[in-house]
Amino acid sequence: MTSRTIIHADMNNCYASIEMLHHPKLRGHPVAVGGSVEERHGIILARNYEARAYGIKVGQALWEARGKCPGLIIVPPDYDKYLRFSRLFREILYDYSPQVEPFGLDECWVEVTGSLRIFGKGGKFIADEIRERTKFELGVTASVGVSYNKIFAKLGSDLKKPDATTVITEDNYREVVWPLPAEDLLGVGRATQIKLAKLGIKTIGDIGKCDPKRLMKWFGKWGLFLSVYANGRDTSPVAEFGEEKIVKSVGNSTYAKFSVM
Repeated sequence: MTSRTIIHADMNNCYASIEMLHHPKLRGHPVAVGGSVEERHGIILARNYEARAYGIKVGQALWEARGKCPGLIIVPPDYDKYLRFSRLFREILYDYSPQVEPFGLDECWVEVTGSLRIFGKGGKFIADEIRERTKFELGVTASVGVSYNKIFAKLGSDLKKPDATTVITEDNYREVVWPLPAEDLLGVGRATQIKLAKLGIKTIGDIGKCDPKRLMKWFGKWGLFLSVYANGRDTSPVAEFGEEKIVKSVGNSTYAKFSVM
């Protein structure tokens, strides 16, 4: 079976970066985009690196974030603006493949296996070009992962930020992926991470080396998925989504990622 080449592109601190692009005076200050307390969404949706330095996290309550950083500037979300940037970002990605699968507004998988021959370059070349175009055409940076499956491509885009490309291959994934904490694996939420830790499983490598039957005994069918993901055997396709489905999923995906990741 021919190895696939999949890219995962992620706009860095998307909402906060877009707000600072439109409001240059915010640059250099700790900034977060926060939901409305009145609408019971009083949490941090995005933050810049200055805010991150104070320990402010996505999904954190606004009052808790202000306690860590009294000078934190919180701006309300502007989803119309974010949707416009999301469309522009996908337009860049569609120049490299028709197979683009969004994961929320700010990240997408791109199947470029069939594009390599057209461009005459490898996946890293395409990833680097996507980063440069995102920076110069949209004014924000992106981190990109390149791998032979969706799970490791996503993991690669998370490894180096901002504005970086990470390549994870069938030859190096044990050195790159396995030492990482178990919670870095897509699908390992807080509850799963706690249960894994109690079982003595602390890294992705621990999951990969664990007998799949034991994982299934502890987690049911999901245990088999964890084994497949950790060992780089995910074969799920990059699905194509229509514009209507992408927009409809925005509200759910924003909060779903907080519980999954």
